[in-house]
Amino acid sequence: MAGPLRFELTDKVVVVTGAGRGIGKAIAESCAYYGANLALGSRTVEESAAVAKACAQHGHRAEAWPLDVQSVTSINTFVDQVLATYGQIDVVVNNAGYNVPKPALQYIEEEFDQIVDINLKGSFFMATRVAQSMIDRGIPGSIIMITSQVGVVGGPLRSIYGAAKSGAGHLTRSLGVEWAPHKITVNAVAPTFTRTPMLEQALKNPEFAKNLEKVPMGRTAEPEEIAGAVVYLASDAARMVTGQVLCVDGGFTAP
Repeated sequence: MAGPLRFELTDKVVVVTGAGRGIGKAIAESCAYYGANLALGSRTVEESAAVAKACAQHGHRAEAWPLDVQSVTSINTFVDQVLATYGQIDVVVNNAGYNVPKPALQYIEEEFDQIVDINLKGSFFMATRVAQSMIDRGIPGSIIMITSQVGVVGGPLRSIYGAAKSGAGHLTRSLGVEWAPHKITVNAVAPTFTRTPMLEQALKNPEFAKNLEKVPMGRTAEPEEIAGAVVYLASDAARMVTGQVLCVDGGFTAP
């Protein structure tokens, strides 16, 4: 009979996008704590480099490179750099996100394109590029999307963001089934309102701030609480879990 599975990431190479702040920073630092080597990407490479330095204090390697997930060329260059440095990628966390909360009637085409490109297009092309590297090397792996509670249920002022995150959730299910024969799991974590700089900016809109009242737990999430779910899905303890969207939302989507 097999023994208990371990909730740890020792020597796994973990990619985190949007790693310079907020949820991405917490994910990177939590993965480092549990033994991972980190490859961090963000448009603000100075911030992700600072996170890499903090991660390295846990005794494992951590590197940062520039990454713009709106650009497939940037994604491919980033992945090539990671593979050249580490030799393989075991886990990718598609965390980079962007939103402009406003009424649907007020959006312009440029805002639509940017929200969809960062939250959906970038996640798809990062996932496929990394999955190909796993398949080529014949190794199992884990791909994790950071989506949103409004990718599961509707939410005012977030029509495009919710649609993009819902699309990422559907990608999770489709790719989870498609890549299961390669022992690649694909899952998503859907957070509630989480204490990040992006949320602080959004809360300046009084209409948006009213949404906090809908969280049954009565508070926002901490970034580390989202990171805990990611560590689980990245670990061998979740090797039979795929195609799932795990809501870390204080009960927001339960009613």
